Amino acid sequence: MLATTLFATAQKEDNVWIFAGNRIDFTTEPPTVTPVGIDYVTEDNITSVSDRNGNLVYWLNGTSLYNSHDEVVYSLPVEKGGFYFYGLSIVPFPGRDNVYLFVYPDEKRSSMVVSIADGSEDLLHPKITEYYAEFPFYYARKSNYTPDGVPLFFQKYGSRDFWLLYSWFNEIKVYALTKDGFSYTGKKYKVPKVHDYSYDIDGCEMTPDRSKILATTSSWTTFFFIDLDTKTGEIKLINPIEIHSMEAFAFSSGNKYMYHLRGRSLSRIPVEALGVISTDEEFRANSEYVGDLGCNIGDIKFLTSGGMYFLNEDDGEYIGRVKDCDSEHPVIENKWLRLAKNANEHKASYVLALPKTYCYPYGFTASEQCGGEVHFAYSDDNDYASLLWNFGDGNTSTDPAPVHSYTANGKYTVSITINYNSTNRPTRVVTQDVFVNNITKKLVIVRE
Repeated sequence: MLATTLFATAQKEDNVWIFAGNRIDFTTEPPTVTPVGIDYVTEDNITSVSDRNGNLVYWLNGTSLYNSHDEVVYSLPVEKGGFYFYGLSIVPFPGRDNVYLFVYPDEKRSSMVVSIADGSEDLLHPKITEYYAEFPFYYARKSNYTPDGVPLFFQKYGSRDFWLLYSWFNEIKVYALTKDGFSYTGKKYKVPKVHDYSYDIDGCEMTPDRSKILATTSSWTTFFFIDLDTKTGEIKLINPIEIHSMEAFAFSSGNKYMYHLRGRSLSRIPVEALGVISTDEEFRANSEYVGDLGCNIGDIKFLTSGGMYFLNEDDGEYIGRVKDCDSEHPVIENKWLRLAKNANEHKASYVLALPKTYCYPYGFTASEQCGGEVHFAYSDDNDYASLLWNFGDGNTSTDPAPVHSYTANGKYTVSITINYNSTNRPTRVVTQDVFVNNITKKLVIVRE
């Protein structure tokens, strides 16, 4: 039986990018591109967060935290002539409206710092609580040693709480983040050695449902595929893979494929294969060639709502797109969106890394089984009065976890309307495209 899972997100917190002097707003179609209101120096590893409607709230680069008007609301403790970019994150504080945690390295204190931006009274001018939490962090700026001690946030399944995976010298510890703050769960896991050599994890890419990651190491030839149970916070698998044929990678919005790049050639591999392969030969054998991007690029990134994006590095004026990434025939458009500012002329654009934004995967899941049967499950919090599913083919349901059988392969726009018990929470509609691919045509034999 073949089962594929698609995770629909209820929010649009990753819908605004700050990139190389450009603000790209994916809440419109086509996206709106405007210049950022200030000059800033960074290596383009920027992170941002928007509200549930896709409106930018804060963005963070290697020097400062900015509000939606591009005003500095907090300056990071950066040494003269330096700026930080490893491990930058912004996540909402669970259970606290308009309160966010922002994460950055403090080289003097040798720690990853978690500070609070409390915008509950004034979102544009939040109250800052410095050093709310700290985690040990090591980064030798003058050596080739890559950083160790970068915390990774995962949404807890069906909840606004988080799991935090913290890697420190070949060991991963799991913390919980709730409205009461951080707490250590007691769960810890050894990172396997490869050829008797220990690697430190210095970053990762996550599937949009935040259940699986491919963690990078200092070598960029050894990776770790990590499978996390987002209900319990337990790591089910850490699988080392040696990959020599990859320069950039990102997961598709439906969690089905990992796309990877070498030169201008784009390929993809099923996510499930990453849990069982171990060598570069197996990686290439399980990969499928997608096409030539038609230009050189520096990075690739998926938006939660769908589509893969990349910078056309040849001229720096365009963002390219690969659409229908979870379908049988993806489409490459290398001059899809024109930027307001040429990215190649940005002060530090040699890194050309697309922004790191955070999405919150609560809404609903859809798992396709054989014969067009799809298992749906509501996965937001439980403060609802009623649910109404629309399966995109004229059928509906009010069950929290309905099973629906489609009669034909194809794309269906599925929505769930959520009415809450709390009077101050408006009705919400979550919409996502579901692809049905497993209906087999019956062979009919006509005898004369």
